[in-house]
Amino acid sequence: MDRLKYLISTLGGFQFGYAIGVMAGAILFIATQFALTPEQQGWVVSAFLIGTFPGATLAGALANYLGRKRAQQLVALLFFIGTLLLITASSIPMIFSGRILQGLAAGAISVIGPLYIAEISPPERRGTYIGWYQLAVTSGIFIAYGVNFLLASSSAWQWMFGLSLIPATLHFIGFFFLPDSRPVQTEQAKVSWKAFLEPGIRTALIITILINVFQQITGVNAILYFAPSIFQACGFTSPGAALLPPIFIGIVNFGMTIFVMFYLDRWGRKPLLLLGTGGMILSLIGMVIAFLSNEATMKWLATSSMMIYIASFAIGLGPIPQLVGPELFPRKLRGQGASFGGMSNWIFNFAVVFSFMDFTTRFSHAGTFAIYAFFGLLAFYFIWKFLPETNGKKLD
Repeated sequence: MDRLKYLISTLGGFQFGYAIGVMAGAILFIATQFALTPEQQGWVVSAFLIGTFPGATLAGALANYLGRKRAQQLVALLFFIGTLLLITASSIPMIFSGRILQGLAAGAISVIGPLYIAEISPPERRGTYIGWYQLAVTSGIFIAYGVNFLLASSSAWQWMFGLSLIPATLHFIGFFFLPDSRPVQTEQAKVSWKAFLEPGIRTALIITILINVFQQITGVNAILYFAPSIFQACGFTSPGAALLPPIFIGIVNFGMTIFVMFYLDRWGRKPLLLLGTGGMILSLIGMVIAFLSNEATMKWLATSSMMIYIASFAIGLGPIPQLVGPELFPRKLRGQGASFGGMSNWIFNFAVVFSFMDFTTRFSHAGTFAIYAFFGLLAFYFIWKFLPETNGKKLD
């Protein structure tokens, strides 16, 4: 029963991951069907991220007011309605609306999902169970890439989105059978924002915000959202050929997330973050070298560098920011504190994804990946110097 409880509680993460991965393939066919310019493609991809900011902003208060359980069911309902809009879409405004609704749900679940799991988990296993949530996210990305590849020959981008209906339904129904991790009384749900300015709490807030910012400005979602476009720039010219390598990215992401689940509670948060961030820096440098090389070298060096990058992300900046946030705050402030982390994460997610196509035009692919590598160096220094180790600590 315990395993089933944790499995159901990760279904929101699966939908979150699938929503990220599916657009990487669908945008190739949406852009062709509607004759979109690169700037318009950026807006279509970023519509999802427009919804994530208010979703993450309201998630903490929503989880307090409704309780974690009902908040999860509301998220599932938003995913379901957004997906219905997408699979029936015949215009860009309908696609935009569906992706914004999915974004609202994704922004909210990125806060509520790890928060719920952290609160129902024993301290000595908390990292492992949060790892289950991250595994669900990477599973969603991996399966989305696979669906994109399988449906590429038919250009059926609406049905690329359609699979989301299944986990959304299971998520909504499944939570009828799960306990609430913390049913909150209305008077307890009201928290003064001034509380976050108190010494200690303020430090926790700054750390939570910055670790989420660094997760994004090192470029991961530019790679996940635009992987087929990047592979086309590397020399995989046809849509079908460009959609095959991302499947291997999904496999690496999935496999390394399974690996890190077994070591989050053994090695601790900080060593894994340093190891993963270091690997990301080296692989981003490899991407820079690849795009400065000849075409034959570029194709394979860029592919291997992207695999190492995703593997490094999966053991550090992938799962751990969502884990550290809830661990740093006391019970009364945990929901809103996690929301601050989610807000900053999605703001910079939007900034990175929306700017990626423009950056590659202005600075080239090599210059863009060099910028991400620089931010990786800043992230490494911040983690080494300022991040506390929270492994094995009781939440309160």
